[in-house]
Amino acid sequence: MSTDNIASWNSSAFLIASISGLSTCLGGLLVLFYGQPSTNKLGHLMSFSSGVMIYISFMDLLPEAVPVIGFFYANFWFFTGMLFFGIIAKLFPEHDHDHEHDHGKQHDKKKPPGKPSLKDKEMKRIKQVGLITALGLSLHNIPEGIAVYVASLKGVNVGLPLAVAIAAHNIPEGMAVASPIYHATGSKKQAFFYSLISGVCEPLGALIFSFFIRDLDDYTIQSLLAAVGGIMVLVSFRELLPVALEYLKPESAMISNALGMIFISFSIYLLHGSSGIHGHEHSHGHDHSHGHSHSHDHSHSHSHSLDHSHSHDHDHF
Repeated sequence: MSTDNIASWNSSAFLIASISGLSTCLGGLLVLFYGQPSTNKLGHLMSFSSGVMIYISFMDLLPEAVPVIGFFYANFWFFTGMLFFGIIAKLFPEHDHDHEHDHGKQHDKKKPPGKPSLKDKEMKRIKQVGLITALGLSLHNIPEGIAVYVASLKGVNVGLPLAVAIAAHNIPEGMAVASPIYHATGSKKQAFFYSLISGVCEPLGALIFSFFIRDLDDYTIQSLLAAVGGIMVLVSFRELLPVALEYLKPESAMISNALGMIFISFSIYLLHGSSGIHGHEHSHGHDHSHGHSHSHDHSHSHSHSLDHSHSHDHDHF
């Protein structure tokens, strides 16, 4: 293959990764067209998005990682991701949580002069939820960008289905970023900007791989994706669900959460389930077309078509 063909092929892989990542912006745009911000809408969007992220972590990322890196290491990296992001989230300044919600009623009518009202504190805290969520999803999108890029190097027929599957859950993730920012600031520009930043990290991951790494084996990528699952779960339980439960009754929050899970499960099924392939048929498609062929002999029912010629004999737990 000539140098021009290789460059063109890499450009195609980068374009696919970019489309997948920038679908996050679509979620941000959807939030901007749902009318005036309200606590009820915010609660439902937070709960729905958390359902998507929790389902993806436990039903997609972890099951994909276990056959490649083993049960023990999949869980090790999952909890490492949770711990890592928990430490990062702690670096954000804490806002008071004693805002005594009256669910839509005006608070603090007699606030001392010069002192921020409870409403002001609440808006700052909700904006912080959006910022922490944006950070978590940005970290999560970088290894996903690498996964899509590597899969696309194997072929458009492998990379494109993975990109579409990831785009399906990137849309609610964009909503999870834009919704609290829009609610707290009333600024559509800010809400879209932060969802854009989060989405851009996916093609950034592809660029990092293309120009600086280029030799990342499937074991490493699956370890990163297991850690990503831990980050998504922590974001859901630490940021999204607490906000949802402040503004919704538990029954309503549960329904929105379940709808998020149902949405992403049907998305995965419609893309891959009808062909009897587990999750993503590529197992994130990591066949390194950089002259490295790895062969993982997995005696499980997953169709991991990783055509690798040097064998990593990692112990499977």
